Amino acid sequence: MALTTAQQVRLRIQDLPAWFETVRAGDGTAATFDIPFRNLTTASAYVAPGGTAWSATGATIEASGVVSFSAIISANTAWKARGVHSVFSDDEISHFTAVGGSVAGAALEAVHVLMFDGLKRAVWATPDGSEYDDTAALTQLKALYDTLKDEIAESQAGDGGFSSWAIGQGDSW
Repeated sequence: MALTTAQQVRLRIQDLPAWFETVRAGDGTAATFDIPFRNLTTASAYVAPGGTAWSATGATIEASGVVSFSAIISANTAWKARGVHSVFSDDEISHFTAVGGSVAGAALEAVHVLMFDGLKRAVWATPDGSEYDDTAALTQLKALYDTLKDEIAESQAGDGGFSSWAIGQGDSW
């Protein structure tokens, strides 16, 4: 079975859906919690009310990573969310495909978004002296961006644009 364009883009940028599981505890005041995942395609929530057995709930889980239980979760009562997430939503992949015009073009758009996202956290430090440097990832993204730009330019060289015209002019002299 052939892959859809969206599946080809996800494969190209390695944004394959991944399973997650997170266990948290209620605080006795809230029924809504954030989980550290977004673009959820499927998810379920469970609570362990007074034991080790997990019980499914009627919680709603938004694609943005917000879990809302029907009642306040008691303080120190464990709850768990499980599901599948990806870096980009289906709508974002569709947008990248529309703007990029091809699988390589969509991958280029995705890398561009990741580069901007990477700028927000490239190098930082905390008051306790911890430091984080992710500039190597930005360098890798830049190299990938350049490779995709070259691939797109090469694929368009024979499409009747200026590049193909200029290449053919050498034969006329």
